[in-house]
Amino acid sequence: MFNFFKKKRNFVAMKLVITDHLRQLEEKRDSIPEDVFDITRFSFEELLSTIESMDTLIKKSDYEGCIKLSRSILENSVNLRYIYKEDTEKRAKNFKLKSVKELSRKFDSLEEITPEAKEMNDYFQELLKDYTPEKNIREKFKAVNSDATYVRSYRRLSEFIHPAYRPKKIDFSENRPYVLEMKRTVRSDTCIVALMALEVVCRKYVMDGGIVMVDE
Repeated sequence: MFNFFKKKRNFVAMKLVITDHLRQLEEKRDSIPEDVFDITRFSFEELLSTIESMDTLIKKSDYEGCIKLSRSILENSVNLRYIYKEDTEKRAKNFKLKSVKELSRKFDSLEEITPEAKEMNDYFQELLKDYTPEKNIREKFKAVNSDATYVRSYRRLSEFIHPAYRPKKIDFSENRPYVLEMKRTVRSDTCIVALMALEVVCRKYVMDGGIVMVDE
């Protein structure tokens, strides 16, 4: 049975469908492996939070702010699709361990290792015995057959993340090809990519899908 979210702005519809998927995920918690559940819930919540922020910005026509958030949606969605493609439990666990790896690196900068810090670091190192370095984001795009999206959208969105000199601020009220392409990426492409991530979860755990009428 499908739930229809139509005649609403893209981001409003996305908030509704993600919230509904979060509810269904919680209902199926007992039937989903712990690491997979944790990563899926984390990803859904991240998508929801980012889209809520974009909805606020889009009301103010702040496209540049939305662009910076759009890349996060693409990355979050591809990570989830990559995890669900195969070896899901192993990949979910490894994704969680990546955070532990980042924490363990902080011990390298400590001037003094206290007994408490050593104990914690030893605990981290024990957990990391099962960790393997994560693929970079380009490799993950390729793994889910979305390298074209990386080239067309992710790489372009990244230009707005890292500080770079521009002689003139982009005027998003203009109808130039580049501006129109970036606005379409913000308003539509990010929604479609997020829906593709929701789809893999729906298929694996037999959730009700959602139909969102995406403009453009």
